[in-house]
Formats: sequence, structure tokens, C-alpha cells
Amino acid sequence: MINAVRKHRPSLSEIAYEEIKEMILSGELAQGERIVLERMSEQLNLSITPIREALNKLAQDDLILVTPRSSYEVISLDTEDINDILDLREMLETFALRTAGDNLTNFPVDSFRELLHKINSSGSYKKFVEADIKFHETIVATSKNDRLGRLYSYIRNPERLLMIPSAKIEGRIETAIKEHLAILDAIEKKDLDLAVKHLSFHIQRVKSLLFKAHKEG
Repeated sequence: MINAVRKHRPSLSEIAYEEIKEMILSGELAQGERIVLERMSEQLNLSITPIREALNKLAQDDLILVTPRSSYEVISLDTEDINDILDLREMLETFALRTAGDNLTNFPVDSFRELLHKINSSGSYKKFVEADIKFHETIVATSKNDRLGRLYSYIRNPERLLMIPSAKIEGRIETAIKEHLAILDAIEKKDLDLAVKHLSFHIQRVKSLLFKAHKEG
């Protein structure tokens, strides 16, 4: 008799965790927004206990701030956070390219070109954010340093929070796609120095735009 593999059934707190996390990372819950347990319970049709457990777990992921009175709010990133996160991102991603070696020849250049052109036509910032995440995670994954991915994951959640306001800047999606295509062209030509140069420019450009948006906001 063959034992069937039992599929893991997510608990209510796991369901709440995934739902609220997506609300934060999609921008549905804005930075600094207070989360009222009763309201979230009604919205997700779950009791308060799994909601509270999910929020405490999200606090461990640096997405939720628990105040002294045990209330909850989405983290709010200031200019110092923006600077630190983007500098780390540049350091890790350019290191990934420089340590990719022959892995870089397998980079899915054509697939990303096709994807980026489709997004440019649609103008959807949500689709762009998803593609941007996939693009930069693929860059990190090319590195022959197996520990790099774990280091990179530390900044992914707060960094994704920053991508939403960046993508919503008028004209930014079209410009960012051009920056991504320049990186792809350099990778295809096996011009590592040029790829690193374009990648650094892209990340620093994001940083300057976020500084400007934060100042104006």
C-alpha cells in the first residue's frame, strides 16, 4: 500500500499572514497606516486571534511595527532607510554579476526582453513591480556564491515597499524598462563592466527618485 503524501493545510494565521503581507507589498495598505484588528478581522472574515498572530509574524519580517500599546501599523521608511536599502541592493546585485562567471551565459535575456516590452505596452505598475522583482532576483541567482541569496532576502520586503511609490511616478515605468533593457543588452554582449555600470545607474536612479518623492510627500 502506497502512503499518500498529505498536503499541508495552512492554518488560519498562515492565511491571514499571506493576505496581509500581500496587502502591504501591493500598496493596498500604505506605509504608516494603522491596522485595526476588528476591521481587519471583518475584511478577511477571520477571528482576531489569527489576525494578531499574523501581524506579530509580519513584525518579525520588518513589515509591521508593534507600538507600545500593542497596536499595529505598516512600517514607514524614511530617507535613511531608503539610502541604506538601496546601497545594500546595489552592492549585492553588482557583486552577483561579478561572481556569476559562466552562469551569466544562461541569463534569460530574450524572455525578459519580451516580458518588459509587454509591460511597457500595458503600463501596469503592478505587473512592472512583479517583473522587476523577478529580474533582480534572477541577477542575484546567477552568482556562484550560494549564500548571497539569503543575504539579499533580508532587504527584499522593505525594498519591495519602496518599489511601489517608485513605479507610480509618472513616466517611470517606461524609463525603468529602458534601463533594464540596457542591462540585458550588456549581459547579452558579455560586457560585464557595462552591465555593472548600467545596473548601478538604475539603482542609484531609483534612490534619487525616492528621495525626491519623500521630500515632496
